[in-house]
Amino acid sequence: MLETLRKKARKSNIWRIALSIVGVVILLAITKFAIFDVITGPTRMDITEDPATYEGKYVTIDADFFLYDYIEHTTTTKKKYGGSSTSTDGYSYIAFQWVDDYENNSSVWYFYSIFLKTDRQQEMSSKIDQTFDYLIDETGSTAPPEPVTVTGVWNKMDSQTERYFRDSLAELDITETDYDVFYFYELDTKNIGGVNALLFWVMMAGAVLLIVFAVLSAVGLFNDSYSRSIQQYLQRDSSVSMATIEEDFNQARLIGSDVWVGKRWTIYMQGNKAKILANKDLVWGYYFRRTGRNSVSEMRLFTREKNMFGISLSEGNTQEALKIYSAEQPHMVIGYSKDLEKMYNKDFNAFLGLQYNSAPRDTEF
Repeated sequence: MLETLRKKARKSNIWRIALSIVGVVILLAITKFAIFDVITGPTRMDITEDPATYEGKYVTIDADFFLYDYIEHTTTTKKKYGGSSTSTDGYSYIAFQWVDDYENNSSVWYFYSIFLKTDRQQEMSSKIDQTFDYLIDETGSTAPPEPVTVTGVWNKMDSQTERYFRDSLAELDITETDYDVFYFYELDTKNIGGVNALLFWVMMAGAVLLIVFAVLSAVGLFNDSYSRSIQQYLQRDSSVSMATIEEDFNQARLIGSDVWVGKRWTIYMQGNKAKILANKDLVWGYYFRRTGRNSVSEMRLFTREKNMFGISLSEGNTQEALKIYSAEQPHMVIGYSKDLEKMYNKDFNAFLGLQYNSAPRDTEF
């Protein structure tokens, strides 16, 4: 018996490990494996390097100057009973740094875009004012704004964003030259790995849970946790031995592939765990089915302690098991009706009087 149950549990554990690994890979692939960049920390960006070098990477930069909030990003939500509401998610800002070329007595200005959430708007408005105050001051008495350290993913602009970017710089009378370099990239602080940052962390939490699940399943390959329910049953009832249960199991009828209905016990696999029920404690059994998103097909068994156990089975297999119970466990009520459910819930003693209290049953083990 134990070897049969062990093999069933091992097969279930292997499937759990495989599915967990597949789930982790899918979650990492959806987020472009960005978690590895996050774990190792953002790359410090050198604005003078080819911007394509950093494309798709998790980077950080000290943004010196902000010129313009040239794009407002909004989300429109349709209301249930008509109409809609619009909220602002954040803004794309034109930012730039300059790098002095002392040999040629000149400097190169690098323009790019940064997305920041709405809660940074007031701060950025102040930075824009400080930038213009500094640029138009001919006396040299105005200090430059403090750089803003920004961390995010360096992404190439889509065509629409690039058009807005070009048009906005043109409105500021800034044209692309050897000394005014346009980077058609945006440092995105909203998304990580191509998904919303909050969703990213939710997905990574899911990946961690899957990894833990896989590890626990791997541990289950090498221990006897699959039989814990049976061991606990033996501890509760010292009059029963493992040999007696094994003898009953060897004569039990196999229902489907994971349920054994014996004369004294019902043993079944629930995932990677073996479960045991004493037939003498069962008072009711029937088939239950629910369709839809959370579909269920199971045999429901109820005990004299009013505990319900759902065993995953097809309708045909359940009817086969119920026939065995009907023939060998006369103390059980077999089949479902609303009247039976009402009596079970409202007048349990009367329910027991239908079969359990009057029918003979084998109580010696």
